[in-house]
Amino acid sequence: MSETTSVISDDSAASDSEPSGAPSAPDYGRSFADVYDEWYADVSDVEATVEHVAELAAAAGGGRVLELGVGSGRLALPLSARGLDVTGIDISDSMLGLLAAKPGAAALTVLRGDMAEVETLVDHGFAVVFVAFNTFFNLDSEQQQRRCLEAVARILEPRGSFVIEAFVPADPPERIERDLSATRVELDRLVIAATEHDPGAQTITGQHVDITEAGVRLRPWRIRYATPVQIDDMASNVGLVLAERHAGWRREPITASTMSHVSRYVPSEATT
Repeated sequence: MSETTSVISDDSAASDSEPSGAPSAPDYGRSFADVYDEWYADVSDVEATVEHVAELAAAAGGGRVLELGVGSGRLALPLSARGLDVTGIDISDSMLGLLAAKPGAAALTVLRGDMAEVETLVDHGFAVVFVAFNTFFNLDSEQQQRRCLEAVARILEPRGSFVIEAFVPADPPERIERDLSATRVELDRLVIAATEHDPGAQTITGQHVDITEAGVRLRPWRIRYATPVQIDDMASNVGLVLAERHAGWRREPITASTMSHVSRYVPSEATT
């Protein structure tokens, strides 16, 4: 499955805790930290994301912004440079090490931890909480995703917004489906992507097999995807209601061919 299908997430935010008997989640940060900025620097529209988040923060009175899965700071650093008070959470020491080495990182509040347990890491009262480019799906069970949404609902201020950017799943296969494709073909490097799609569990497990003259490096990942309607239902169950949905950060309209969505949720009391 190619990168353009958006199964690779923006940053590392997968939980350390797994349901009993489940295989442990891959350490995304350790797998991709050394190539992340090279491979994924332009996976989405940074300028539009920053503008969108800044507008939402201003509309809520100019409060704090929290990014779930801050990773190497692709979005948090330009948001901070814009003058926003930005906190970032990530579970990967490898990704946070990349962030810490970058100019401007000292202006951020950066915390290591599981975004499914975000309420244990930060205090309440955020104007905007957002999770970009499929990072929410790094929480690879429905239970973890629900815990994350519950925590977000509690830390948002009453006028706050929670924004999620994610791909729109295509119609699932009838049975477990495997795929193999070359995602990078260079004179000194070949990267092969192998995936297994389990439609029953709504999971995609993958390996980027990175082959160079120095040897072979396995870069594993796994996501648990959800449809926009399923995300709406999970959010509604914790008191968050859909305020708007677009096909991108520039508020492009949703169409039948839309491959990703940017959805904003607000506390239910804000709509009454």
